[in-house]
Amino acid sequence: MPALDLKGCLEDSPTFRKRVNSHEESIQNFEASLKSILKLARSQVNLSSEYSLRQQELALGFLTFGQSQDDPIVAHALEKFGKSMLEVEKCRHMFNSHVASTFIEPLEKFMKETVSPVKDIRRRFEKSSDDVDSALSKYMSKKPRDPTIPEACAANELADSRKGFHQVYMEYVQTLNDIEAKKKVDYMENVLAYMYTESVFHHQSYEILKDLEPYMRDLTGLLHDSRQRYVEETVESRVFQDSCAQNAASEYSPMHGSVPGSPLTATHPSPSLSKSGYLFERRGGRVLQSWVRKYFIIDGEELKCTYRGPKQPKDDELSTTYNLRVCSVKLTDSYDRRFCFEVISPSKIMVLQAENDQDMQEWVQCLRMANQMALNSDNAMPEPATSVRGTSDSSPKSKLKEFSSTNSETDQQLLNTLREEPGNDICADCGAQGSEWASTNLGVIVCIECSGIHRSLGVHVSKVRSLALDKWDSETIEIMLRLGNTVANEIFQESVPQHMEEFRIHPDSTRPERDLWITEKYVKRSFVAHKTEDEAELNQELWNAVTDSHLAEALHSLVQGAKVDYKNPNEEGQTALHKAVEQSDEVAVEFLLQWFSDVNQTDAKDWTSLHYAAANNNVRLVLALLKRHAKADAKDKNGKTPLDLAVDRQNVQAVTALRLFAFDKQHNSSPASSLDFGFREAMSSFKLDRSSYGSSHSALDLRQTTSEFSPNEKDITLIDDQNHKLLHPPGGTGNTGSGDI
Repeated sequence: MPALDLKGCLEDSPTFRKRVNSHEESIQNFEASLKSILKLARSQVNLSSEYSLRQQELALGFLTFGQSQDDPIVAHALEKFGKSMLEVEKCRHMFNSHVASTFIEPLEKFMKETVSPVKDIRRRFEKSSDDVDSALSKYMSKKPRDPTIPEACAANELADSRKGFHQVYMEYVQTLNDIEAKKKVDYMENVLAYMYTESVFHHQSYEILKDLEPYMRDLTGLLHDSRQRYVEETVESRVFQDSCAQNAASEYSPMHGSVPGSPLTATHPSPSLSKSGYLFERRGGRVLQSWVRKYFIIDGEELKCTYRGPKQPKDDELSTTYNLRVCSVKLTDSYDRRFCFEVISPSKIMVLQAENDQDMQEWVQCLRMANQMALNSDNAMPEPATSVRGTSDSSPKSKLKEFSSTNSETDQQLLNTLREEPGNDICADCGAQGSEWASTNLGVIVCIECSGIHRSLGVHVSKVRSLALDKWDSETIEIMLRLGNTVANEIFQESVPQHMEEFRIHPDSTRPERDLWITEKYVKRSFVAHKTEDEAELNQELWNAVTDSHLAEALHSLVQGAKVDYKNPNEEGQTALHKAVEQSDEVAVEFLLQWFSDVNQTDAKDWTSLHYAAANNNVRLVLALLKRHAKADAKDKNGKTPLDLAVDRQNVQAVTALRLFAFDKQHNSSPASSLDFGFREAMSSFKLDRSSYGSSHSALDLRQTTSEFSPNEKDITLIDDQNHKLLHPPGGTGNTGSGDI
């Protein structure tokens, strides 16, 4: 709306007065709108404060819940999320304070000091206008010869009224112009300040939550793996329930002599050094006696008994342990119950009752063997594997280790060796003692604080695992043993600039300091010495390092910029992964896969890594590549799939594994359950006796050792004939290799 001209106040024409009325209406509408906006802004601040309180309570709930969790991943996630939510609410509190100080309070002041006073000026203007009209009417009504009112007096009165009216009129018009101008400037400045405040709040909140994105992506992967394991365990549980449901009721009878599903038979009980189960124990004297059901465990040299009841046991019913070195066992029929035997210790004679004669005989034999072993050994007895009935399977096949189990004893020894390697006892980044986290693709061991920074970088930079909590396979352990903190730091910190020395972190460094150093070290690779800028030369160095199974040189080439999927024109377009699979170098294969080498990359013959694994009959690499989503149906230039190559070469184990995969893929429609394509089932059929490989932890030693065996001894032993028909269709023939088919 254009400003009013003060000259119009002198003329006071109807048109000018109409414009003044329009300004008055505009200011009245502005005042009403301003009151509404202020009311909404105050309500918004109050609601935001209330919402912030609820969010803080939720964040504190996350923190409290996280502290009560045994799972460190869940506890750490809830703690991280709770603290981030509290940081966001701190920003919201600042936002509410700034809205009040830069928007609400200035507008209230503008209303009070600028808009509201215009009403008083308007009243003065209207009164002055009425006074002028009255004086003019009095002056104009004087008669020519009326001596009662002097003409000069009436004229002076009109002049004074007009002067005062013009002054009030111009003041009123100037006030209207000022308000109109301030609507565009002062009011909009306050609105702009509000929008800046809003923008800053959302930007700060975004930055806080953005820092969580890499961690949330990693956590999503962990949760996906957990859900996958849960689905697999659920399927196994249902299969077990179904098998139990098919058992006849007679099999549960105590006269049957064995637990349904037990590998032991009633006619040939297999005594063991470890057994567990329920027995009845006689308590009291010969008059007042009772029989109490307890759970007994033979654990090495000790016999332990406990209660299963949910109630807190009495002092005389607490768990008891008996040293079998000083105990003897004998059968007895001196009591009014069947299947009784006595365990005689220096402190008491314990009368125990089994459910049937076979169970009693097994307990007596196990206790006697444990007693003899304890007497003949000064050390604690090893703990053999326990079967469903609590007895061990003493056959040679039961001693083979399953790859699907949690860290085996050998792998655990390798992990302990890894910790003892020089330089691995401290964090590779800050030097903190007692580091229990590792980056498997970078080959370093770090502390928990630095591991959080590594996780935030994403798995494409650093793949973090816990030495204590996560499952480790032997190939990954081998990678860490060949690299480790000393070797890795010689690569990643070979050339630290002088100006960066002051930023080197230590155990007490803050998170931003750690983030700066670790990002420069592993993401930007600012401290890596670049010996050459020629990409072709770097690619050839990577190829040579993988061919020689020298992981340190391979890592150095990769961090300098070598392409992990470089195709060597002198080797029929093979990649380093092709070469490692062809050489059956499982550790080098795992290292390249850690660096995201493409498992489906082809060479000049259109062979993939799976073709090479199948052609070499390396079932472990076949399964490893299939698990990494290798295409089992990929065809070479001759139209042959990996399965075709394995059949042509009569590679028994590779054919069986590939047919298992095809069968599982055909019959498994669930995406969640087919992710692992029956990996456990396949590995349960292929078991490798590594006991003859020696105690060396080096994969190079393993390759040298295998050359000492005959071809049949080097093959993986097929100990299960469940896949025989898959390998040999009707009318077909094939070499069974070393399989016990």
